[in-house]
Amino acid sequence: MDQGGRGARNAPRRIEWGGGGARPAGETGTRAGIPAGSGLGGGHRLGPYRRGDERRAMETDFQRKLAEQLTAFAAVGILAAALIIHLPHDQKMDHSMLYVILAALSILVFAHHLILLYPSRQGKILARVPPFFLGLAAYYALACAAVFFSDKLSSPLYYTLLPGPVIAGAFFELWTALLSTSMLAGLYLAVSLSSRPFTAQDLQPLAFNVVYLYLACFLSNRLALELWRLEQSRREMAGLGDFIRRLEKAKSEYVSMVAHEIRTPLTSIQGFSEMAASPDTPPEKRKEYYRIILTESERLSRLVTNLLNLSRIEAGLELNREPVDVPELVLGEMEFFRSQTDVHRLEYKGSRDIPTVFADPERLRQVLQNLLSNAIKYSPGGGRVEVETGREGRYVTISVRDEGIGIPAEELPRIFEKFSRVERDEATGISGTGLGLAIVKHLVELHGGKITAQSEPGRGSTFTVYLPIRGGESR
Repeated sequence: MDQGGRGARNAPRRIEWGGGGARPAGETGTRAGIPAGSGLGGGHRLGPYRRGDERRAMETDFQRKLAEQLTAFAAVGILAAALIIHLPHDQKMDHSMLYVILAALSILVFAHHLILLYPSRQGKILARVPPFFLGLAAYYALACAAVFFSDKLSSPLYYTLLPGPVIAGAFFELWTALLSTSMLAGLYLAVSLSSRPFTAQDLQPLAFNVVYLYLACFLSNRLALELWRLEQSRREMAGLGDFIRRLEKAKSEYVSMVAHEIRTPLTSIQGFSEMAASPDTPPEKRKEYYRIILTESERLSRLVTNLLNLSRIEAGLELNREPVDVPELVLGEMEFFRSQTDVHRLEYKGSRDIPTVFADPERLRQVLQNLLSNAIKYSPGGGRVEVETGREGRYVTISVRDEGIGIPAEELPRIFEKFSRVERDEATGISGTGLGLAIVKHLVELHGGKITAQSEPGRGSTFTVYLPIRGGESR
């Protein structure tokens, strides 16, 4: 139908069109970006309206890469610690205990890597924060134990503590990471000052070491944020390139469809004009050719008019809004279409006492004309065409029902696309531009409303327009 559409196989199927596109009635489409934050646990802002599953996949992929890098960093730190304890130094060390601690640290780092590498069923790595956080606490305890068994405050293994704040800063929100680092700083202070009286000389190295822990946490957090933004920008640029390519393809397809739609009537006009101009053509045939030429010219004129209307709407048509009495407007259009058909019964159903809408009456007439024209056109055998007005919540509704050929289920979600037509044997010979419902959809959405389609092949179609009530006022 200039419906272009779809219906259900054995039972009517309803498709709803609003600002978010086509979807089965009752379903909602949600769009969201990653909440703003500084650590990856809460996520960083992903940009305008990425879908949730795409957002999770992107976040998970980035965290896996980061986990691999940080695991390598921690592993290098542990290997460096193993070398440091064998270098000549004055500190007292319990080497056997340090070997056990470094082995435990290695196992823990590997376990951390597994936690980060394999996400939860929902695809979120940090849904496993509790074991991850507990593992980090165990890392702190083991690293502090290494400091304890290598001369405490003067320990050369102090640097085994740094991977902890770095990992916390990269994978947690800033305040959570700082809280985690505070736990490590507390353990470090307790270990460094144990079994030894605190002196003024200890203050400076102790303070610097604690500051380094917090600094490592903060810088790691900021670095992770910047890396995330770079990854986000890279992906969005790649997505923009894909979008531009799709746009170019859509433009080419659109031009091709317009050319095809224009070429068809032009070919008919040209061919029948040549035959009508032939001196051998009988007068009766010439009259028939003239009638065909006139029909094709009208078809071409409608196509150009619809293209111009659609172009103006998509470019940002301004509505001349005023209070509109919907039943009165509907009855006026029905009266006109009654004069255009002898085989259809146009019936009005619904209360006249419904709220007014604040709308552009000319554009609403255009909506009704397209819907009524389709209902009549796609009911070639005649029958009843019913128009019903009513109220549903904060909307005034206009439903147009016919008893025509209906729309196949597989075509229903595409009925509001440009140049979409019903592909059925029953629709052969029914002329149309395939733009009527595209115009209807745009005009309804321009008013802040929505449109639904319900159809069953062989039993007709129902299109329902929802228009917002003017401030909820009653007539």
